[in-house]
Amino acid sequence: MRRIAIPAIAALLALTSATGLFAGGEKCRQDAQVKLAREKARGDCPKSAEECLSAMAASIQHKGYLGIETEKDDYGRYRVVRVASYSPARKAGFRAGDVLLALNGTSLYGDDKKALKAIKSELTVGSVVSYKVEREGKKTVIEGILGKVPEDVMAQWIGEHMLDQHAHIEVASS
Repeated sequence: MRRIAIPAIAALLALTSATGLFAGGEKCRQDAQVKLAREKARGDCPKSAEECLSAMAASIQHKGYLGIETEKDDYGRYRVVRVASYSPARKAGFRAGDVLLALNGTSLYGDDKKALKAIKSELTVGSVVSYKVEREGKKTVIEGILGKVPEDVMAQWIGEHMLDQHAHIEVASS
């Protein structure tokens, strides 16, 4: 996983702010619109880096944090690979190797992605989550209370998004 420090984000913001100083004219405006359309088609974030950073920082403050890191296993299931120290997940009893099967009664692998997305959108600090997990061949339910996203985790999430979605930032030359 990539790590990024807050100074790197600040440098990225300074660079994006500087792009406005070098851009100008109708051709640049048209080029920017074409570039935005291409980015949307690729799935890149359509917001400017500054807008994105502000929006993410505001929304993450209200999101609940469990403290597990997962990877898909050979069967496409989410397996816990790490449980953060001093996290709500650690307190609840999650362990590396647990396979996540359902969240609040909704399968993580079913066809009802809309229901799962709705559940996840409601999870804020203080929410109780109930995960059905498979551990060593046995199914069990683990409940935890979501905490506040730690600042270092917030910086990491924002940094990863900025690198993945805003790596295309260039200084306009026209």
